[in-house]
Amino acid sequence: MSVINALANQYYLYIKRGQKPIPWNIYDTHPPIEFGLTTYFGKVFQAIEKSCQLSGLVFYVTWDEIDQLPSYGPNVVVFVLGDEWYRIPKYTHKVRAVFKCIGTRPILGCNPLLKPSLLNLLALIQFIRILVVGLPGFVNYHWHKFKSLLSGKGTITPIYDIPLGYSNSKDIPIKDIEERLYDTYFSGSVVHIPYPLWSFKRWLGTPKTLARKLMISSINQFKKKNPDFKVELSITGGFRNRTVEDERSYCEIMMDTKICLVPRGTSFETTRFFEAMKYGCIVVTEALPSRWYLNGSPVIQIEDWQDLEKILKKLLENQQLMREMHQQSLNWWKNQCSEAIVGEYIVEKLYRNITVSTKYKAGVSMSLTPP
Repeated sequence: MSVINALANQYYLYIKRGQKPIPWNIYDTHPPIEFGLTTYFGKVFQAIEKSCQLSGLVFYVTWDEIDQLPSYGPNVVVFVLGDEWYRIPKYTHKVRAVFKCIGTRPILGCNPLLKPSLLNLLALIQFIRILVVGLPGFVNYHWHKFKSLLSGKGTITPIYDIPLGYSNSKDIPIKDIEERLYDTYFSGSVVHIPYPLWSFKRWLGTPKTLARKLMISSINQFKKKNPDFKVELSITGGFRNRTVEDERSYCEIMMDTKICLVPRGTSFETTRFFEAMKYGCIVVTEALPSRWYLNGSPVIQIEDWQDLEKILKKLLENQQLMREMHQQSLNWWKNQCSEAIVGEYIVEKLYRNITVSTKYKAGVSMSLTPP
């Protein structure tokens, strides 16, 4: 394939609206701003550069900025890593492509009518809120899609799903499943935001808090009935409260874990899922959305955390099954979610719309250097 032009790609971290984008040397192990996923995506971008197939592009990496960018044009590619509202960015029609963690298509993940419960009711309320919050972006995107059809172009900037990857996960040797110390492990928060007294969330909870409380209750019951099994629980104050020591301990314990429990967070996709797969853990998780990197994943999806005890017993009493699932997790990470694979996916998608993206769009200026 021919390169787009002879100019080098440029990478910027753009965190808050109105602030200048921060140039990012993707080979620097200590980026100017670290927000958890920079290590993973730094390696993804290195894989893109290694392919030598793309140049002259401006990559903006943002957490959840969906309203504006420092510049626009057919050379601009955006990565939105942390938007848990599944929103479509307002600027989508002004850039070449948008790659988004968590995606733009939320799932309910339960059936409140057939299985009524407080958890399922709150999940339904949250799902409706997400749809309402995302409605302006949805309307804006499809309005520009309609205008594009009327003008004869017939296309609009695509939005691609990409995995969250890991949060500063250490590269340590893979342990065989039989050699691991912990039968099952969970580390994470239950309530990571101190809601005020007048907040309904303080008294009723959220889907995340209720799901994790149910999971912890089930694992504690399992520990009482099965004292010989090694269960490790570490309840933290929240994702952003981890220290460097916490990260080191977390990675080492994860590598020493056979079965990793992955309850939902605010969304169903969490970095814990990908970290567990990378380390070859057997993953027990909740509902998963349909994504190219999740479909067919070798995990156990649980509908009710009260069923956890029988799932754990079935696994821990079948060493052959555990060995097979351990290897399947490692293979899935390598072939579906690793930095090299995601880098290849991005390069492929960017080339797919190369014909459209190399043409100027009406009312959109091209700028290689952000203001």
